[in-house]
Amino acid sequence: MKLGYTRYFLKVFLSLLDSKKNRAAIRFLYRHTTFRNISEGETLFEVNSPTANGQVIYVAEGLVNGYISNEGQKSSDIWLGKSGSTYICDDYSYTGYSFNINALENSVIFIIDKCEFEEGCAWYPELDSLFDVYFLSNAINDVNNRNILFRLQDIENRTRLFRQIYPDLYERIPADLLISYLDPDAALDLEQDLHLDDTNNESILNYPWLENSQKSTLLLNKA
Repeated sequence: MKLGYTRYFLKVFLSLLDSKKNRAAIRFLYRHTTFRNISEGETLFEVNSPTANGQVIYVAEGLVNGYISNEGQKSSDIWLGKSGSTYICDDYSYTGYSFNINALENSVIFIIDKCEFEEGCAWYPELDSLFDVYFLSNAINDVNNRNILFRLQDIENRTRLFRQIYPDLYERIPADLLISYLDPDAALDLEQDLHLDDTNNESILNYPWLENSQKSTLLLNKA
């Protein structure tokens, strides 16, 4: 599997760094990158683990959902990562929350410690440019898109924007997860309905922006 990870690594970074001029920088980055393969339905870290704090998380291939949670409250979905997406995880320890990733599809993840990356940037200026132009730019773009999406009050406008931001994801993610991004309040009500009151099981099917296949998935999950 190590050879497979190396191929993923080279596929990503040889398009961003010169294999001859930046060879030492590429070696440094490779030595300080942790590679993880997570199957659909698996999480990247242990539950409520602080392991993600201070990490640069890059989706080399696949589709994942990032969320924050603590031991006493329901998790909150905050990030959809597809191939090429980056999440720079701050230290959540002082908040009582932890960040984790759930694989929506079989995924290959690169994890780079931010402090080690900064050390490399001091030694190799090309890594500093890589961080600013690629990783940081991707992460900021994802955060901005998410913030704009969550601030929209009208569900129809939020759905329209979601389709623009994630044109290939609307059909790929589970219906209940889609709802958590388009209508978080409805997602909370849905969870209560599914666990506490079977008489309300059909309520979510009334949402006009759900495709028939997604409605069927909800029904199958409740069966």
